[in-house]
Amino acid sequence: MSIDSSDVVDGLGISKADGKAVLIISDHLPWDDQEAHFSLIERKIGAYLAFITSGQVAETLPAAQGKAVRIELVYEHVPTTAAGRFLTATRTQLQSNGVEFIAMSLPNGY
Repeated sequence: MSIDSSDVVDGLGISKADGKAVLIISDHLPWDDQEAHFSLIERKIGAYLAFITSGQVAETLPAAQGKAVRIELVYEHVPTTAAGRFLTATRTQLQSNGVEFIAMSLPNGY
């Protein structure tokens, strides 16, 4: 399960901090080929949006029924400046669709 498998949800749960349904994208790739990386992220997010809008989130995780949704991209490699702009634009676009988006670094020790 990772960024290059667009047909799989990498992680799904309910946040203990805010009660939102959270879908995780696991991103282990370096940013060497940014265009390909951007394309993989777009494809994965598109699949996640379909999973959300089809109601599959609540079917898979009944506790998610009626909850706000967040997609979290957890990356191993620090994004480049251009990737940072891309992730900011992604957050803005998803917010306009009612989905929160956060990109964050993999915690130390992983």
